[in-house]
Amino acid sequence: MCSACARADAKAVLPDGDHWAVVNTSSAYMRAETRYSSECVSQTRMGTLVQVLERKGYWVKVRTPEPYEGWINELALAPTSALSASQQKEAGEWSPKLRPLTRTQAEGYLRKPKYICTAEYTHVFAGPSDSSARVSDLLMSDIILCREAPAHEDWLAVETPQGEAGWVRESDVEPFAGWAARRWGEIHGGSKMDGGRMPEGQIAQQLIGRAKLFMGVPYMWGGMSVKGFDCSGLVGLCYFMQGILLPRDASQQVLCGEEVAFADMQPGDLIFFGNTSVGHVGMYIGEGRMIHSSQIVRINSLDPSQPDYYGRNILHIRRILGHVDDGTGAISTKSSNLYFER
Repeated sequence: MCSACARADAKAVLPDGDHWAVVNTSSAYMRAETRYSSECVSQTRMGTLVQVLERKGYWVKVRTPEPYEGWINELALAPTSALSASQQKEAGEWSPKLRPLTRTQAEGYLRKPKYICTAEYTHVFAGPSDSSARVSDLLMSDIILCREAPAHEDWLAVETPQGEAGWVRESDVEPFAGWAARRWGEIHGGSKMDGGRMPEGQIAQQLIGRAKLFMGVPYMWGGMSVKGFDCSGLVGLCYFMQGILLPRDASQQVLCGEEVAFADMQPGDLIFFGNTSVGHVGMYIGEGRMIHSSQIVRINSLDPSQPDYYGRNILHIRRILGHVDDGTGAISTKSSNLYFER
């Protein structure tokens, strides 16, 4: 096991619930109802511990850390078990394959050393080579287990939540424990090993730079991965990669942080649009402009005199930075008992 993935001594304390699972695909589509024609209400990422609420055939209703609820295909979750042809026939065509984790097993999963994917898009390979067979794709914010095997040049040994062995490029991931501690230190201040507190203006520029990576990515209702975003999904991923967990929807994100006036807006602030209720969110990037996912990820002006003016009504402007872990809705990843033991 790599020394960078050393386990913490603290014990994880999960919310109430006896049935758990871990997302096993790079992004799992969460649907409103138990059919593929039902709307995608959200996505959740590989390595995320979710609470199992209900099962109907091969559909599993889960609750994610945001928290958010939706139905996921059981094969997108671990652990699953493959049935033989005779077992399948005996059990019925749509028999559930998911074997939920117990509470104790879920807490054990949280204590396992992991990596977080920091590359936009990469793959897990069967061997330490780009020419090896592909095990899975891997997206920014996915979490994958460390595997106890020596590193091979610039490759690291990993394991999917389902237990499939593989390799990732060292440059595409960071040890999850160290990443979470460093991000926490940037927000709150910490030891030199944690990186120390970072000025909020600098954090905002990192948020904006990350959002700009996705310019032109198509809008997708319920999307919160590099494969497609809705408005709150884009904001949520950018903040997550800064070590900050926001609620899933714009109507929930607007309750986080503190309200600020238009004239006092700073880069990184969230701008919420609508008439009587919130229906859209973007991130202020300075100089009267914002980045948001609307048809595609794009930048628009907030100045009516500009040709790219975005004319929807502004309802609220909320400042998240400076209000993480203060009880107003945004929490650090390190403080979440569904991501990092504490």
